[in-house]
Amino acid sequence: MVFSKEATAVFDAGRELWKYYHGQNDVDINVNASFYDIRAYFQGTNAQGRMNPRSEDATYTKLIGELRNNLSVLADKIKPKVYEYEFLKE
Repeated sequence: MVFSKEATAVFDAGRELWKYYHGQNDVDINVNASFYDIRAYFQGTNAQGRMNPRSEDATYTKLIGELRNNLSVLADKIKPKVYEYEFLKE
């Protein structure tokens, strides 16, 4: 299987975030962490149990920003095909 450069950029950005999470020296690290778990670890939750919108960790903020940017680029590339192949009707 061959992935586009946009998809590869998403994989790479996600891998960097994953590596950063697993590089933390903390007993609360989950070896089977999902994307949500990683976000919850760095962003924390408020008194109502909702995830905070930001993190104080500058490296995490940079990595999550890069991942979101790459996801946006990939979404823009995929968007026309969603209608062309009729996954959604216009």
